Amino acid sequence: MHTGGGTDGTGVGATVGVATALDELKSRGSALLVVGSVPEEVYARVSGCMLGDSSENRRRVVVEGGESSEVRFADVDRWTPEWTRVFRWDADPRRSAAAESRGNGPESGRAVGPDTSPNGPGIGRTNDGGSAPAPGSGRIDGYADAAVTVDGPAAKLGVEVGTAISELSEFAGGLGPAELRVAFDCTTSLLSAYDEPTAFRFLHVLANNVRRVDGMGHVRLPKPLDDETTRLLAPLFDAVVELRLDGTEPQQRWHFRDADVTSEWLPVDEPPA
Repeated sequence: MHTGGGTDGTGVGATVGVATALDELKSRGSALLVVGSVPEEVYARVSGCMLGDSSENRRRVVVEGGESSEVRFADVDRWTPEWTRVFRWDADPRRSAAAESRGNGPESGRAVGPDTSPNGPGIGRTNDGGSAPAPGSGRIDGYADAAVTVDGPAAKLGVEVGTAISELSEFAGGLGPAELRVAFDCTTSLLSAYDEPTAFRFLHVLANNVRRVDGMGHVRLPKPLDDETTRLLAPLFDAVVELRLDGTEPQQRWHFRDADVTSEWLPVDEPPA
């Protein structure tokens, strides 16, 4: 597991170096930080690619704070609990501060065992056992059945996500490299509700839970590469994916930490090679 390093080494490497670095991330489990102030539709396209296409078996966990774009879920064709989990969460700073004072900080979000409640593994439920609201469910087939609203502090969200990862691994009888794909969109909400060290610990646990099962996760931070918050969080991740608009054309550039190599600017639908 890799938790050190940074983004200062940004010299562009040879194509073979970039391809090798990406293959390494896929083979051993990894976490990516996606940065850049771009329209949400651009991020949705990138996130959809990172969640994997329908040509391969992918199990997915998505944590979102608002309504998802159809683009993001275009290649999701399995919405049953064995394949896809969607959590909807928006931090309440006052409630989160109270939770912190009781010692229930988001670093508690470790992987835990399966849910043994009568309702099963948490799909289509809110925390009080009712049906989760599903904005966009009329447009995205299956979304309503997969979406769960998590009310409460980040510690609770962390436990839900950790449980989902453990359950998906059990359903699969063990996950293959890059079979699990995880997206976390709520970094801004996390930082608004908690101090930076607490948010750092939450994301550290999340990244390691993904790596533990050789998955690939990506975390959204809509800030520039050289922003202070980006520099704070970047050491938690194996690569930083930078997004921008070149005129009207959305582009991405990958900064691979351990390989000390950076890709060229590429179209957002084209992975580095």
